Amino acid sequence: MSRQPTLATGSIDTVSIADRMQQAFLDYSMSVIVGRALPDVRDGLKPVQRRILYSMWESGLHPDRPYRKCASAVGEVMKKYHPHGDTSIYDALVRMAQDFSTRELLVDGHGNFGSIDGDPPAAMRYTEARLTPLAMELLDAIDEETVDVEPNYDGYETQPVVLPARFPNLLVNGASGIAVGMATNLAPHNLGEVIEAAIAVIRDPGIGLDDLMDLVPAPDFPTGARIVSTDGIREAYDGGRGAVTMEAVATTETRSGNLPRIVVTEIPYQVNKSTLLERIADLVANKKFESIRDLRDESSRDGMRIVIELKRGEDPAEVLEALYRSTDLRTNFNVNAVALVDNAPVTLGLHEMLTHYVAHQRDVVTRRTAHRLRQARDRAHVLEGLLTALDHLDEVIALIRGSSTAADARTALVERFDLTDVQATAILDMRLRRLAALERAELEDEYQELQEVIAGLEEILGDPERLDAVLCDELAEVSRVHATPRRSRVVAEGISADDVLQGGSAAGFEARDVTALVTRNGYLKVLPTRRQTPAHTHPHDPAVAVVRATTDDDLLVVLADGTGYRVGLADVPVDRARNRGTALSGLLGDEVADVVGAVALVGDGAVTTVSASGQVKRSAVDDYASSRGTGLVVTGLKDDDRVAAVLLSGDDDHVVVATSDGMVTRFATDEVRTMGRTAAGVVAMNVAGGAHVISATVVPGGDDAAGDVVTVSTDGTVKRTGLEEYLVKGRGAKGVTAGMDRLAFCGVATAVHVTADPPVLVRAVDLDEARRASGGSGSGITVTGPVVAEQDLDRWRPAP
Repeated sequence: MSRQPTLATGSIDTVSIADRMQQAFLDYSMSVIVGRALPDVRDGLKPVQRRILYSMWESGLHPDRPYRKCASAVGEVMKKYHPHGDTSIYDALVRMAQDFSTRELLVDGHGNFGSIDGDPPAAMRYTEARLTPLAMELLDAIDEETVDVEPNYDGYETQPVVLPARFPNLLVNGASGIAVGMATNLAPHNLGEVIEAAIAVIRDPGIGLDDLMDLVPAPDFPTGARIVSTDGIREAYDGGRGAVTMEAVATTETRSGNLPRIVVTEIPYQVNKSTLLERIADLVANKKFESIRDLRDESSRDGMRIVIELKRGEDPAEVLEALYRSTDLRTNFNVNAVALVDNAPVTLGLHEMLTHYVAHQRDVVTRRTAHRLRQARDRAHVLEGLLTALDHLDEVIALIRGSSTAADARTALVERFDLTDVQATAILDMRLRRLAALERAELEDEYQELQEVIAGLEEILGDPERLDAVLCDELAEVSRVHATPRRSRVVAEGISADDVLQGGSAAGFEARDVTALVTRNGYLKVLPTRRQTPAHTHPHDPAVAVVRATTDDDLLVVLADGTGYRVGLADVPVDRARNRGTALSGLLGDEVADVVGAVALVGDGAVTTVSASGQVKRSAVDDYASSRGTGLVVTGLKDDDRVAAVLLSGDDDHVVVATSDGMVTRFATDEVRTMGRTAAGVVAMNVAGGAHVISATVVPGGDDAAGDVVTVSTDGTVKRTGLEEYLVKGRGAKGVTAGMDRLAFCGVATAVHVTADPPVLVRAVDLDEARRASGGSGSGITVTGPVVAEQDLDRWRPAP
């Protein structure tokens, strides 16, 4: 006989199983939506990402600290804030460290963090990580009561509800996630553009979408590629839903045997490269692309390079267009901009996301200012008590000496001088050295400074326009320090595959200012132009030319045997400074080695070459307008001669030529008439005694030029000499001595080239360190260590 259960206390309620299941599912759904899958509109982070960054900050994994094992970071997050398993935490950490997944990295990873081919990262026990400098901007002032905190899952710790987020991370890095009954998919954007838009919203809350899209024309994906400007972008920014069309960036090359090839250098965001190659290979195997004869992946740490070899006579443009239609070389990013606003999922447009972010920043700056004001007032309050004690020093000392305990002394100070307990305690804790006159002066100065600080903080809190000005200045500073050039170029609809292969403005790309660095062994590295170009420090491959140009320009790369190659900079991906660059041999389909220099084929100047034996030849830039990738004869040479330098000169310029035995001559370029490409030229300098030309430099402006001649010897001595010390001697002269027997380098501080043979690397130094010397006298200063020489010495990065 069964027994009915009994309750000692309480009651039994009848509940519908359907109602209970419905409520439980709703509770679960909201937990997933709010607690896992969707980012907060204020900081753009999901809870697991926020907890990872906060835990790493709390653990001291800052950019200026050593890397620590990822297992340690994951363990701390799981122990304190996110008890959902180490795999989900590590996956989120890895994604924030992948430069092909995240537009602006928040985690600085060290080790194997996966690849664009879909390779998984190494186990967390092998990899290491720390925060990036930009991630510190997300956490800036978090210890100044700028955001709310809440208990963690077990109540032993507290965690931030949201991060201060000093830049609009939701737009900058985007987000993707699948919740229950909803999902989000936000595209990443350019940091500088988004900050400009946020500042525009601060200054004009009612700014229209057209004006915002002038500042943020489209997303900016980590993998680059082209974005086709369609109505889908506007729809995404207006209502939060739309499609962004992405296309791979490709160039065409002609290899030996006149066989064409397509080289893909950038692919759309979130496209797996290995899967893409498999798809193309399947199409070839199924005879859908009979024009393709070979396919291989030549990608390396220096950049992406997918080579598609075509059969003889095939049109690369037609093949590329067919690949766009049939593969993920062209694909869409479907925007579904859903984020949490007050813990509720909302679909947001561009203006709404920026508006919510700006409101958060106003709250952060207000709370930070209030916190600092409290601290300043508290300190000023203590200083007022100390200064009061110093004003009545003898009486205070007597009162303290007459008290039996510290508590009695504190009470007596409060009653006698109308102080607070805080002030009285500070007086009792004051050290005797504070009684010195200078120490009193320091206290008074600190008090006055605090009064100015308090007045400034009160002004910010009392004036919304002043607060907005502070916010705009801080956002602009984040942009100045961390913004990078756009990677995904926006092009108009209707750009054909043929235009894509032509590159540059023909493909709708806006020309960008770049710095092209060419090395002796035939590597070309194209960098975004900066005020200071990072040093090239490869130990066995010195730079022979650093050229300022645009992506629409062509480069003439010249080898020691007088052969030249015309390379379109639009065909070469803009690279990172730490990478080696693109191998010209692979780009041109021909062996490229022993490079002596390069010039940009722009303007109406002349390509000027100087040989080791002292021959000079000038030929018009238009003479090099043949097809790219084809070897050209730049100058004729004798059997035992070689090119020592290549320059771009005008009719009114001068040329300075230097030899290995320390002789330097200067002559006007109009003494050398322009000749055909195959001509050997005329005598530039009388080179004798087994010496050879080691460098040549153009002096823009000729007679009107002013500046310094920089000479470097093989033992590392560098010297500056006024240009006026090297008089114009005329072509064929022996020259004057530079004061260095074994000269390795000579250049004018307006256009410098390293062309020593064997190659000599010149360290960039602050020219102010190299004292001015007269003619051949003066020993200069000694420098050590190799660094690239640049065209504009004023832009050299000074080394210690």
